[in-house]
Amino acid sequence: MKKTILFATLAVLAVNILAGLLLSGYHTFNVLATSLVIALTTTLMYITEYITMKDAFRVSLPFVFAFLGLVMFLLMLFSKPQLQDNWHVIISLIIFLVEVIVVNVTHRISRRII
Repeated sequence: MKKTILFATLAVLAVNILAGLLLSGYHTFNVLATSLVIALTTTLMYITEYITMKDAFRVSLPFVFAFLGLVMFLLMLFSKPQLQDNWHVIISLIIFLVEVIVVNVTHRISRRII
């Protein structure tokens, strides 16, 4: 599973960066933001593999993170190419914060159950 996540991430990052180089309408801000979303989503998926967690969480959370990562990717893809007054960035940060909280809560719950 870990190698699959890594190879898929590298492939998506490569396509994203190539699209940024080839498409003039795909601004550098959007390329960097979408690449950051891909990296953060992958990091959260790896964290669920390494920390103590019940099997149900370990299986289901990567799917949730992948879906929310896709949502954040689309938000960053269609966001304005500026950081100031950008609601897409704010919503993506809130989604990421919720994901981090979910990882912490499920880790703490799993430690108490085990």
